[in-house]
Amino acid sequence: MRSRNTLLLVVLLVLVGAAAYFFSNKGSDKSTLNVEESDFSVSDTASVDKIFISYKSGENHLLERKPDNTWILDKKFETQKRQVNILLETLKRMEVKRPADKASRNNVIRDFATLGRKVEIYQHGKLAKTFYVGQNTDNDLGTYFIMAGSEDPYVLHIPGFNGFISSRFDISELYWRSVPVFRSTPQTLQELSIEYTGSAADNLNIRKEGNQFAVAGLQQPNQEDVKAYLENFKFVNGEYYIPDPMKKLADSLALKTPVAKIMVKDAVPAHSRSFSLFLRPDEIDRFVALDDRSRDIISVQTYVFDRLLIRREAFGKK
Repeated sequence: MRSRNTLLLVVLLVLVGAAAYFFSNKGSDKSTLNVEESDFSVSDTASVDKIFISYKSGENHLLERKPDNTWILDKKFETQKRQVNILLETLKRMEVKRPADKASRNNVIRDFATLGRKVEIYQHGKLAKTFYVGQNTDNDLGTYFIMAGSEDPYVLHIPGFNGFISSRFDISELYWRSVPVFRSTPQTLQELSIEYTGSAADNLNIRKEGNQFAVAGLQQPNQEDVKAYLENFKFVNGEYYIPDPMKKLADSLALKTPVAKIMVKDAVPAHSRSFSLFLRPDEIDRFVALDDRSRDIISVQTYVFDRLLIRREAFGKK
C-alpha cells in the first residue's frame, strides 16, 4: 500500500512538473525574445541624436538632431518635423510579433542581402544599436527585422496598427526636407508685391518707409492691420517638392500664366523670395508654386495661402 502511495506521489509530482513546464513555456515565443538579438525598439527616443540609414542601391541618408531639437538631413536640409516624429514613434512603439517561421527563414535572410536597409541608431553620440529592415510579411501585417551579427530574423509590428512599418524607414529628400516658402517678419520685410492675373486693380504693393508701411494706391493705410497681415509671412511652408530633375515641368510652367505672383524683398537676403502660383486641376485645395529663382516646384495648400492672397482694398479705400 505504501509503495502504491509512493508511486502515486511520484506520478503526481511528474504531472505537476510537466504542467508547470508547459504553462511557463506557453507563449515562449514572447518570453524568450527578451534578448539582445531581438531588442530592436528604442524606449528613450529623446536621447536619439543621430540615425543613419543605408540602402542596397548605394543611397545613404543621415539624420542629426540639433541643439534646438530640430533635425538636419544629410547635413544640409532641415527636415519636416512630422516625418521625423513618425520615425521616432515607430522606433519606440514597434515590438517583436514572432520569430520568422522555419519555412520562410532562408528566403527572408536572402532578401536582407539584396533588399535590406541598414539602420544605425545613436544615443548621446554613441552607436546604440544596428539592425536591418527587410521585406514585409505576405499578409502585409508585419515587417522582417534582423539585428546586426544575428542569424535570427523576427517579424515586428506596432500593436494596434494594422499594416507594415518598412516604409517608415524609407527616406527621400523630396518628401523629408522641409519646404520653407516665406520667413519674413514685419521687422525685416522691406517690400511685398502681389500681382493677380487679370485683376490689376487688386494688386497689392506694401513698402517699408522708415517705421511705417506704405500701401500703393492708398493714402493712410491702417498700420496695425498691415503689420498683422505681414505677420502671416513669418513662417510659411509648402507640403513637398514635386520631382522635376530635368526642369521640364518648370520650363512648361514658365510659359503659362500664373493665377498670382508673390514677391518678397527682405533685409535678410536669403528670405527674399518670389513664387508664381498655378492652379492644380486635379486638386482644388492645392496650388503648384514655382520658385522663380531656383525653379524648384512645390505643392502648397490653398488654405495656407488664402491668408496671404489679400487684395489691396482690404487695407482701405483710395
